[in-house]
Order: sequence, then structure tokens, then C-alpha cells
Amino acid sequence: MGRYQYQVYERSHKPRFLALFGLQWQILEAQVLEPAADLAGAMAAAIERLVEEGWQAESEARFGFTFVRRDTERRLLMLTPLDRYNMAQQSFNPFQAKGQAHGGTAEV
Repeated sequence: MGRYQYQVYERSHKPRFLALFGLQWQILEAQVLEPAADLAGAMAAAIERLVEEGWQAESEARFGFTFVRRDTERRLLMLTPLDRYNMAQQSFNPFQAKGQAHGGTAEV
């Protein structure tokens, strides 16, 4: 039985996001890619723009991300289905009781 392979550049019916992060996950740039956009083309265009600005891609972006560097600076360019400005959908608190509103801790 083979492993599932996420098709990062497969066209989607939901928006995707192309984000450039600092190494501590600071959002430096973010671009919304509309549903059915050419994701591989958007990634290639972003890399090309960064190269023109003096950045160098450290690898191919075949998995939907690549690190770029310029002098001693390093950044992460990533294609993601998650809206990086909407942190609510990404937060997880293992101590929050089921059905409990924000805050507080569950008794163990």
C-alpha cells in the first residue's frame, strides 16, 4: 500500500495563499490565490520576483515551499491552504475541555 501524496499544485475550488515568512513565522508577505488559479505558475512567478530582488532559492519548490536567502537573511516561501491572517482556525489547546469556550483549562 502506497503512501498518500499531497498534490500541492492541484487546482482547488478553495482559495490558496502564497506566503513569505521570516524564520519565526512572521508573515512578511501574503497573496491570495483565487480558486482554480495556476498554483505552480504563481509559485514560479514569486520565486522569479524574489530572484530579481537578489534572493536565491535554496531548492526546487516541488513540495509547495522553498527557503530563499540573501546574504545572511533567510525566509520561507510557502503555498498553503490556510489563511495565515486567520489564526483561529489554526489554534489548538490540548487543555481546553470539549465544548468549552475560549480560555480556561480542563480538569485532569
